[in-house]
Amino acid sequence: MSNEQEILNLIARYTHFLDKGDFDGIGNLFAEGKIISTGSSMEGKEGISKKLTEDLQVYSDGTTRTAHVTTNTVLDIQEGKDQASAVSYLTIYQQDDERDFPLQPIMIGKYHDTFKRKNGKWHFSVREVVITLTGDLSHHAKPEIMKYVENGQQ
Repeated sequence: MSNEQEILNLIARYTHFLDKGDFDGIGNLFAEGKIISTGSSMEGKEGISKKLTEDLQVYSDGTTRTAHVTTNTVLDIQEGKDQASAVSYLTIYQQDDERDFPLQPIMIGKYHDTFKRKNGKWHFSVREVVITLTGDLSHHAKPEIMKYVENGQQ
């Protein structure tokens, strides 16, 4: 598999795990990395899995009832340094039939990612989530987190 495809697969796996509510899977992707967003930082496998479990709603079907769509990815692979970076657009859609919440976009932003290659395999190093537009996040974040989101603290 090419370096480019391996990195694109990492980016895609993140969204697949998140939409499935598999926070341990995301933790595994960042075993030696961290995720940074406004007012929050998560690091390492256990830290990331724990924080996502604390912050995000998981529904009776085990999913977050979201579709994270990552597009317009621009990669910069620095072969000689075993490093790479990527910038991607992010759009999150959500639907909650149990609570009369029709399909709609709830968040738009960008991922700024850095990657490192170790033992011939690419890994996430840092993912910075930059949110530019938000809709109704009340079905995505847990209620106790929403008070911070509404006050611009998270």
